[in-house]
Amino acid sequence: MWNESLIGLVILASCWALLYLASRLLNLEGRRLEVHPLYALYRSTRFNSLIERLAEAAPGLWRVVGNMGVATSPGMTLYISYLLLMNLQRFFYAPERASPVVPIIPGVTVRFASLPWFFLSAGLIILIHELSHGVQCVVEGIPLKSSALVFAVLTFGGAVEPDEEALESADSLSQMRVYAAGSFSNLVVGLSALLPLLLYGRGMPPPLLYLLHWTYFLSLNIAMVNMLPIRPLDGWRMLKVIADAKGLPLLEKVATGSFLLLVALNLGLSLLNFGLIPL
Repeated sequence: MWNESLIGLVILASCWALLYLASRLLNLEGRRLEVHPLYALYRSTRFNSLIERLAEAAPGLWRVVGNMGVATSPGMTLYISYLLLMNLQRFFYAPERASPVVPIIPGVTVRFASLPWFFLSAGLIILIHELSHGVQCVVEGIPLKSSALVFAVLTFGGAVEPDEEALESADSLSQMRVYAAGSFSNLVVGLSALLPLLLYGRGMPPPLLYLLHWTYFLSLNIAMVNMLPIRPLDGWRMLKVIADAKGLPLLEKVATGSFLLLVALNLGLSLLNFGLIPL
């Protein structure tokens, strides 16, 4: 298993190194394509226009969606925290019942046979996540500096860059709507993919089955993990808004340190007990 994981990691790193080298030789940055050691992005004002049109189509509906995101975010944080705490307890008292917690690395912890479905679902999920942030920014009157398609070592998707000064000067609820929008959209997508799996999974053609499975799995995990109060996740940003409003900066530091330790212990004990398990 370790040999397969190492081979996958070497292939992934080699492909990315070739892309990075090609970008330098061909000077692709002049064509709005930026290639960095761990990610590449293509910037275009057309993406900003798309986000603005989506926001202007139904601003009231998007504000309701933002409010629902804020309302559900504590539940997602509590649920993922409970899962991690119970899993940590099992590692110490009943290791045979513990579940592996591993980082998702294509070709290493994701089998090569699963990569097409993984990349397709992950790309759509991240794209929807970032579009949701961007739409909420426009609805709340926060300008967007840029938007881009992103191709990273681990996956592809989208990215939006809001005006940070305008975002930080917005009222607390507006900021929290923006931060919660991404995870809430992932929650909706994940549950929407899970429903047909439960109802019709046995009769589905394999390609659709694999796509829906990865979409459900990644969407729900990204939604909940993103709500952990760990920098730079959106859960941390929401906690910071609350801590700053209440004048409790120590709350942010204690929460961040505690959750970092919780995640690190789960990852470390998983690696020791299971290794890098391919999904």
